[in-house]
Amino acid sequence: MKKLFIFLLSVSSTSAFGATNSLDKARSAVISGDPTTAISFYSDAAKSQAAPSVAEYGWALAKTGHNDLALAQLDHAIQISKADPEVLYYTSSVLANLGIADAANEISRPAPAWLSGNEKLLPVTQRNNLTGIFRDDINTATGLIMQRRYVTAVERYHQMTNKYPQERFAWAGYAIALESIGAYKSAAKAVDKDLELAKNLDEKTHDMMMAHKKELEAREPLESPGEKKSNEMLMGRYLLFFGGSINKTSSDTITNINARAGKFLTNNFDVGVNASLVSGYSNSDYNGPSAGVSLRYLTPLEMEAPLSFVLGTRIQYAPAPSGTDKVSTYLSPGLSYFLPNGSVDFTVDFGLSGPFKDTRTFSIGYTMYLGGN
Repeated sequence: MKKLFIFLLSVSSTSAFGATNSLDKARSAVISGDPTTAISFYSDAAKSQAAPSVAEYGWALAKTGHNDLALAQLDHAIQISKADPEVLYYTSSVLANLGIADAANEISRPAPAWLSGNEKLLPVTQRNNLTGIFRDDINTATGLIMQRRYVTAVERYHQMTNKYPQERFAWAGYAIALESIGAYKSAAKAVDKDLELAKNLDEKTHDMMMAHKKELEAREPLESPGEKKSNEMLMGRYLLFFGGSINKTSSDTITNINARAGKFLTNNFDVGVNASLVSGYSNSDYNGPSAGVSLRYLTPLEMEAPLSFVLGTRIQYAPAPSGTDKVSTYLSPGLSYFLPNGSVDFTVDFGLSGPFKDTRTFSIGYTMYLGGN
């Protein structure tokens, strides 16, 4: 029995639309060579508090020469989502323009699709925010770290290591700031410089610093949200699924409403109980409630989107004419697109035995993940 599934979904958001519209206008202004006009639109777009929009606003401010304001916006974007690829791209662009090449190269990501590659920032010939009094400058830079203004701190410590190259505390603070934005290899170099300048270090402290340096050198680059495994941290979480299908046969239009509750035993396997209500068969013996147990295996696909392949199996007691086997078994491959607290699931149920043997049912639904992170 071949079946066709039809599904329509519509979502609207006035605030999201407004932010998107402002972002589009800002980008159009940038591309047309009018970054000053773009700033007001970026300001509106950044109100959404989406990390990429905030970072792009910072980039646009740097493009018009407002570097201190740019760093402040990048600080905010890093706090929201420092692993976002667009945040890293814009942060890298601004840091490179300020002469911090190693860290900029390390955290660099591909340019967003809307950029043509010709949108250059205003060149910065020289910046000096230092007082010339080391104690005052180190206190200011340390304050930036305490405020979690890591991008601004990177630039401030960069200036300090140039002005006070023999001061250990400048290199130590630089290492902390670089590590905080994900520039781990650059941070390791700063730790190495700190060690080089250190005098009379006790053996324990020296070994701890060497171990931290090696750990930084070995640390993997930041993973962006899109690069994270979409089934991370599922073990132990509960799930609650709701979905259904509308299927057309030559004589019937069958509606199937499904629900499932379960728990993840690992990040890849979950078990659950199923219930459904079927209606629409002209033979009423097939209509009614059904229940069963199921097992699923999920594995993330090697792609940027948080998409996982799912393979499920279930045994289900379903309505059937008197005298026939009412226990059906299914094999259910599909795809799950992960959202912050759930996933949109598309599956195809292949009947292997029982009254629905040799059938195919296409269905879609939403799974909520409860508990855990």
